[in-house]
Amino acid sequence: MIQVIQPKGPTMTETEFRAQAIANGFADFQVKHYASDIAGPLHTHDFAVTLLVVSGEFALQFEDRKAVFRTGECCNLAANVLHAERAGAKGAVVLLAKRA
Repeated sequence: MIQVIQPKGPTMTETEFRAQAIANGFADFQVKHYASDIAGPLHTHDFAVTLLVVSGEFALQFEDRKAVFRTGECCNLAANVLHAERAGAKGAVVLLAKRA
């Protein structure tokens, strides 16, 4: 299951994202850089993820649909959801945190 997080303003800042993630039990923050137009394979994680797109465009591809996020947008991805990550034409930088 994917849940889109609606920021309080037009976009969410990294500070707001970190505070919200910690309040919701997420930890192990990581910054990931995704090359342009490169999709990974479908896979799952045994942990939930919350993410903020720091720059660029980032998509999560599921078996039956795709969700696209732009700079300042966030989402939560539950554990064990089959998905693939893909960055837009200019790549993407994503800040993520995990919850067991």
